[in-house]
Amino acid sequence: MAYTVFARKYRPQTFAELVGQEHVARTLANAIEAERVAHAFLFTGVRGVGKTTTARLLAKALNCEKGPAAVPCNACQPCKDITGGVDMDVQEIDGASNNGVDDVRRLQESLPFRPARDRFKIVIVDEVHMLSTGAFNAFLKTLEEPPPHVKFIFATTESHKVPVTIKSRCQRYDFRLIPQTVIAENVRKILQAETIDADDAVVALVAREAAGSMRDALTLLDQLVAFGGEKLVGEEVSRYLGVAARALVQDTAAAILDGDARAVLERVNDAMGKGVNAIHFVRQLVQLFRDLVVLKVAEDDAGLVDLVAEEKTAAAKMAGVHDVLELQRVFAVIAKLVDEVANASNPGLILEMGLVRAATRPSLRGVAELLADLEGGGGGGGSSRPTRKGPPRSGPPRGSSQQSQGQGQGQSQSQSQSQSQSQSQSQSQGQSQSQAPKATPTPTPKAPPVAMRASEPPPDEPGPELDPSPPEPPKPKAHVPREALHEWEGIVADLREGKPALAAVLEHGIPRAVTVERIILSFQEGSFYGRQAQSPAAIEAISDAAKARLGARPKVEIRFDAETSSKRTVASVEATRKEADTAAKRREALSHPAVRDAMDVFPESRGKVEVRLDE
Repeated sequence: MAYTVFARKYRPQTFAELVGQEHVARTLANAIEAERVAHAFLFTGVRGVGKTTTARLLAKALNCEKGPAAVPCNACQPCKDITGGVDMDVQEIDGASNNGVDDVRRLQESLPFRPARDRFKIVIVDEVHMLSTGAFNAFLKTLEEPPPHVKFIFATTESHKVPVTIKSRCQRYDFRLIPQTVIAENVRKILQAETIDADDAVVALVAREAAGSMRDALTLLDQLVAFGGEKLVGEEVSRYLGVAARALVQDTAAAILDGDARAVLERVNDAMGKGVNAIHFVRQLVQLFRDLVVLKVAEDDAGLVDLVAEEKTAAAKMAGVHDVLELQRVFAVIAKLVDEVANASNPGLILEMGLVRAATRPSLRGVAELLADLEGGGGGGGSSRPTRKGPPRSGPPRGSSQQSQGQGQGQSQSQSQSQSQSQSQSQSQGQSQSQAPKATPTPTPKAPPVAMRASEPPPDEPGPELDPSPPEPPKPKAHVPREALHEWEGIVADLREGKPALAAVLEHGIPRAVTVERIILSFQEGSFYGRQAQSPAAIEAISDAAKARLGARPKVEIRFDAETSSKRTVASVEATRKEADTAAKRREALSHPAVRDAMDVFPESRGKVEVRLDE
């Protein structure tokens, strides 16, 4: 007698035996008992979850001699023929090979005739998404109003490829992935029925490798029985399949969390020596760390973790001794490692170094704690700041500006000996200018304090013959006197309070002259703003604002020039001032001692720090 594989031998024969799809079984059974069976169904889901099996169960329930009944007898001739796939009134059509318009038309020609023996003529179309557009269109009318003795059942793994016009004419049932615990329980029952001795590791491995598909689980179990005979051992089975044993995966995860890089290398070497596939091994680690995070967050919620009882206990124990943020960090590192291993020319090498990188990760510290340590270690020798091994920072030491201000104010008693020597050298530089070299050993302050003007000497001190500070860079020649621009900026500011629209127009004018006698405002030829400023109301408002500020009512003149630069307008000056202020705030934020200390702790952040200023 021909051998029958487990996937066919243990195929469910009633809705009660349909594991993992209880929502579908209950709905169909209730519809049959209430005589509310639709004429078209669409079963969707991944491979091996029971779509075609459910279609046959529905066909048996409708055509059973004792039915229609939610529980077919499986003893009458229609039930036996449907189970064997030889019933002439139940047609199973492969949508991939019968996907043309002519195939659908031949089917439609047979539909008006009554069934030869059964109660209903049932058409099961597997992989219906493979039908052509013309075939789908040919189905529309028949699918919407079929003969009363015809039922359609469509099955597909890619429901998004089925046209909406077809979906709207069918009752849709989504088949879920079968949980790992359900698959493991069903595998144990089959092993008991076959009198095969297998340990829990084998059951867990089959359930895990099935990835939610019962058919895949039974197919794999068939292969393992052929390999091991009547006794299956987890270690032998995992070596045969090239899959790491669960204990090895858990030991590797524990070594990574404990930061033991040597133990990680030993576990990886052990796995590779047993023929474990590298990409398979890292995927097992990703799944395990996902389960650890879920167990840490959801605690004892068994519905979120798809593990057998023994594995769940071990995972919960491992997750209980580690912080959830630490588990998330390791998960992120290993999740990225999956793609690296999959695309690597030497997957084993990439796997080793990636797991070592995860094991040698720096410990997490709170930002408040880090800043507290940084601030506490900046004052003296009692700092608890960790020693940094990075290269020294280039540039002048932080705090040099404070030292220069202390020298200008005469506070030399609290400074070091080298700073005192620098101050004495800078004070005697004017007296020995002809004898002293141009460069002194200790740099002197290059700029006066911010509160002083560069053009004024320090109080109570004679100015040196030669100013040691570098001269200011030459400024571009202004087309407009500075006094005119300053006065005009004040007039525009006064107009903003009462006439903001007019002020927005006048911002774009160039003040050629602003005096008590006259105001000359220049615009580019053809300027819209210039035409607005020429209006009598605008002239009057400018005169009133000038009188309030200058004490007299000047004559206002609006000019149009062929070539006019917009760099000396109020708008451009304010924009430049705002940009300079923003840049100064950014420099101030980046030069803050806490920020610079943080960049020392995280050297990879140099050049990547983003400064956001609230408007």
